[in-house]
Parts: sequence; C-alpha cells; structure tokens
Amino acid sequence: MKPVSPDESMRGAAAGGDLTAAHQSYFGQPVLKRPHWDWKVVAYLFIGGIMGGSGILAALADGSRDKADRTLARSSRYLSLSLAAISPVMLIAHLGRPERFHHMLRIFKLKSVMSMGVWGLLLFSNVALVNAAHQLAEDGKAPRAFRALPRAAVGLMQAGLGAFMAGYTGVLLSATAIPLWAKGKRHIPAISVCSSVASACAANAIVLALVGGPARTISKLERLEFVAACAEAVLLLHFRRHAGESGEAMFSGHLGQSLRNFTLIGGLALPMAHNGMAFAPLRPTQHGLRTILVSALTLMGGYVFRYVLIEAGKASADDPQLALRPPQ
Repeated sequence: MKPVSPDESMRGAAAGGDLTAAHQSYFGQPVLKRPHWDWKVVAYLFIGGIMGGSGILAALADGSRDKADRTLARSSRYLSLSLAAISPVMLIAHLGRPERFHHMLRIFKLKSVMSMGVWGLLLFSNVALVNAAHQLAEDGKAPRAFRALPRAAVGLMQAGLGAFMAGYTGVLLSATAIPLWAKGKRHIPAISVCSSVASACAANAIVLALVGGPARTISKLERLEFVAACAEAVLLLHFRRHAGESGEAMFSGHLGQSLRNFTLIGGLALPMAHNGMAFAPLRPTQHGLRTILVSALTLMGGYVFRYVLIEAGKASADDPQLALRPPQ
C-alpha cells in the first residue's frame, strides 16, 4: 500500500468535506517553528517595560506643581537612563553577535514592528541621556550648560517614546503566527502597558523609600500603581476568557499555576490591597520596608507574567491543532 503524504492527507480531508479533520493534526508534528527565546528575552521585555514606564513618570513629575515630586523626576530620569544602557546589552546577548544589532539599524521600515522597536530603543536611549544630563546639571554634578536644554520638550519626547517602549513588545509578540500571541493581539499590548506602568511605579517607589523620599510622592506612586494593576488584572482575566484553547498553556498547568500564584495573587492582588490604602484619608505617612517588599512583589509579578507569556507561546507553537485551526 502506497503511503499517504501529509499534503495528500490534508487535501483528501478537505475534498471529502471533512474540514474539521483537515485541521486537527499534521501527523502530530509541529507546524510552526517555536521561538528559541530564553531568559535574556524575558529580561529584555521586563527591563524595557520599566524603562518606558519610568519615562512616563518623569514627564508626570515634571508637570506636577508639588515640589516634592522633584525627587520622583530625579529617580525616574536616572532609572530610565540606567535601564536604557542595560536593555541593548540584553538584546545583543540574545542576538548572539553585536553586528546583528548594528545591521538592524541600517533599515527603517514602518511596517516592521522589530525595526520600529530597535529605532524606538535607540531614540529613547538618546532622549533619556539628554534628560539625565539636565538632571545632573540641576544636581550640580554636570556643567551648568546642560541646564539650557529644553527640559519640557525633552520630557514630553521621553514620555511618548516611553509609552511606545512599554507597549511595542506586546505588539511585537502579537504580530507573529504563534497561536497564543496572535490570539492576544488586542490584549497583550494593553496588558504590557499596564504592567510596565505598575512595575515602573514599584521600581521608583523602592528607590524613593531607600533614599527617604517624600511620603506623599510615594503615596502618589502607590495610587497610580493601584490603577494600573487593576487594569492589568481585568485585562488578564478577559484575555483568559477570550483566548480559549489557544490560552490553555498560559492559564492552566504549571505555567498557569505560576501566573496565578506569582502574578495574579502575589504581583497584583496583594500589592493592590496595600496600595489601596493610599486613597484613604488616614493613609500611612511612613514608607520603609513595607513599601519595598510590596513593590518587590509587583516587580516579581511583572517578570513572571512575561516569562509565562513567552513559555506559553512556545507551547502553543508546538500544538499542530492550534496552528492549523482556521481563524475565528
């Protein structure tokens, strides 16, 4: 008996009217090539989110009339620049050779999410450098000539680029053929932005708590983090209902348990319970170890979310049924 090839099997099922059978399997073999992404990509996404969120916080602090918020402007500017220096290193480490990063800068394509992301990272890094130089001049640690830089304009540029960096990684994932990521094309970018803002608030709250920053500024960060975390939780739960079978790897099994324990409960619910007190009339006036621990939980939740998202995407790529199912 002549063996039937996979292509003939698929054509035969379709010709016989059994379209469901044609999209059930490819002889049990993966149809898509899973992305070979490891912890370096997860770290790149995580660092990029905090970096972009800190750029937004710097602009908000600049626009505040409360002089106490100048400490937030200072911490977010320095944090943005520090992470902007680390982020390309993580990307180059993932690419394997530095020249690959250089070659990506030789092309500018508006229709390429990856090309826009690399150029966005480059522009953000330069704007963060200018903004940090202005801050150094204000702190008396750089020539006073840097104070002549247009702080307001540069701050708005950094905020815009920061919002782009916070969401572009979600767009990058959802623009692929990986079933889970493609299914989340409306959810993943929005979740990424909310998670980035919450993580940036947590990171800056840790910095301010360590240096003895103003209590009312830290309370403002906690309120903003609360709002961002609420939005992230709602979007995650809605994505769980929307993803269907494509989201099983993310919301069930050991990855689903990690997402539930370390992100939904540890990284969102517990910090929200604490940060909700920032809205109370008699809110805490001291921000020390408790603020640091709660903010660390938020950062943990943001990192685990990205780890689970990457690993679950790999698992969905290995499932031929998900890859061959017609779009819904």
